[in-house]
Amino acid sequence: MPGERRAVTPWKFMAATALLWGSAFPAIRIALEGYSPTAMAVGRLVFALVLLLPCVFTGRISRLRRGDLVRMAGFGVTGMTAYQLLLYAGERHVEGGTAAMLVATSPVFATALGMLVLRERPGAWGVAGLVVALSGALVVATAGGDGGGSYSGMAMIVLAAAAQATSFILQKPLLRRYSGMDCIFYGSLFGLVPLLVFTPDAATQLIAADWQQTAAVVWLGLACTVLAFCTWSRVLAAATASTSSLVLYAVPVAALALDAALLGAVPGLMSGVGGLIVLAGVALAAFRRPAPPTPSRAVACGGPPTDSRAGAVADTGADTGERKAAPAGARGSSGR
Repeated sequence: MPGERRAVTPWKFMAATALLWGSAFPAIRIALEGYSPTAMAVGRLVFALVLLLPCVFTGRISRLRRGDLVRMAGFGVTGMTAYQLLLYAGERHVEGGTAAMLVATSPVFATALGMLVLRERPGAWGVAGLVVALSGALVVATAGGDGGGSYSGMAMIVLAAAAQATSFILQKPLLRRYSGMDCIFYGSLFGLVPLLVFTPDAATQLIAADWQQTAAVVWLGLACTVLAFCTWSRVLAAATASTSSLVLYAVPVAALALDAALLGAVPGLMSGVGGLIVLAGVALAAFRRPAPPTPSRAVACGGPPTDSRAGAVADTGADTGERKAAPAGARGSSGR
């Protein structure tokens, strides 16, 4: 039937999204040479908000309802503030590729929170995927001395994944009334509020940092936050949820490749094996529900909030909307 035909799979937008989100991890490592985690978070959110201001003036950002104020603030604080601070602090001691593999556990945390908070029933596939992915994260963590990084750094990144998953759960009801771009703008705005006290320090570091480090912060805000969400929305508009999920599985691969190419950092063998187990667990969890027969509702230049940025969530708070088996983002970050 004509209504069942689907547009050509948007491979170029899928590749662009994976590369943009994957690039967040080496960019963080570069920026950390001149910026503290708090200053980086301030800079990233400020640059993202500046880029979105024209959308506010042209009416493309919806007005926030008073009844949604608390939930949107919670989404911003968990998905933008907590996620970024924990991820940046963790990457001080963990290579970018290893960090990307650990952030990939975010959808599993979202699945668990969906069970506890939203009373969702993921079924046997979801539970099995949760166990497998967390086992992979444990393998990555225990390989800390094998080029992966310190245990404390890995613990902070796992907590960042949990914070991102919490933001997915908070954002899910909001996407019934707001576009992805609305959530990016208000989430960044609320996420910036707790960081305002660090603004003078961020300004001082901006003056002292070299251009490569500042360019990395700008890249995080403009490319890994706003531009990546625009390409992500194009993917969601044209592809099935199961096809879209390939982007999320590709992010750690892109992060590993870029980390090796730009910084010469290659994780150890056990870290790599653990990362593959994490991705297998996420894929297993995403497999538990069939993809919907029609394309997901497109969002205007919107999508998941994080750098991370990272992972697939099946109807458990995917921050791209009310989509069965739709992947969420890492996060990135809210950055990923």
